[in-house]
Amino acid sequence: MAKIFITGITGFLGSNIAEYLINEEHDVTAIYRPSSSRERCNQYYSSVNWILQDDLGDWQDAVIKSSPDVIVHSAWLGVGHLERDDWNIQVANIDFLKSLLFIASKSEASKFISLGSQAEYGIFEGTIDEEYPTSPTEAYGCVKVVCSELVKQFCNYHKIDWFWLRLFSFFGKGEADNWLIPSMVKRMFTGTEMDFTAGEQKYSYLYVSDLALAVNNITTKNGVSGIYNISGKNVLKLKTLITDIRDHINPSFQLNFGNLPYRKNQPMHMQGNSSKFVKEFGEFDVTDFKSAMLNVLDDLKQKITHNNEGI
Repeated sequence: MAKIFITGITGFLGSNIAEYLINEEHDVTAIYRPSSSRERCNQYYSSVNWILQDDLGDWQDAVIKSSPDVIVHSAWLGVGHLERDDWNIQVANIDFLKSLLFIASKSEASKFISLGSQAEYGIFEGTIDEEYPTSPTEAYGCVKVVCSELVKQFCNYHKIDWFWLRLFSFFGKGEADNWLIPSMVKRMFTGTEMDFTAGEQKYSYLYVSDLALAVNNITTKNGVSGIYNISGKNVLKLKTLITDIRDHINPSFQLNFGNLPYRKNQPMHMQGNSSKFVKEFGEFDVTDFKSAMLNVLDDLKQKITHNNEGI
């Protein structure tokens, strides 16, 4: 069992990572703001050591006193599409990272795990490994690259093992309502049709619990510091995914493929080669995709039905 401090626990990725770590009997400490909804944490709320993130810096002292062995940084401002090229929002993430690195050095944490993004690579086609050059096209990816270098240099200097995980496509419980799968399911309950692109894009979707397994593997095993791709092994055409979801939720719902244009520089095949991680820490893409997707869809159906009934 490790003592773990995690940021971003109220978000999609962080909440699922925290749940997995708690189920593995790790001691989890997390920060939150008064304005934060902790609904995603309801299943394990009482198992978390909660620290209020104030504006005075007292929260940093509280985290240091908790003496974490491992820091998992999953928080990030500006993940929404409209904020990804807002430099003011994105650069603010650097200041927060500086606070976490200070905590890591003062608490003598042994490992620092941070979530990066495929956006660091910019525009690409096919399956790429960590040697592919970074060439981000938005402020979001640019600041991620800057933060990865800051983590590397700081942790090397302070002799802290560091792991920067470049994440590709994910699905799971707790996704934001405006993301593809939740927004589709909601529309299938409230409308009769929906417009899409031609849907020829191919993505390597990974169940979010498998990301949590990868984080746990880093926590429990010794491995070489570095940048690692975290991606699903199998690619799926977006049109196939959308059609399968429609068939499960509402077979009579009309899918208007081709009514929307592809966005500028739309990549048609996005996948990461995760063999470097698997060699160092073991397999993580272990969940049956179809079963996991059905569970997610059924969960969304229950929530939408609940809301529509006004309960």
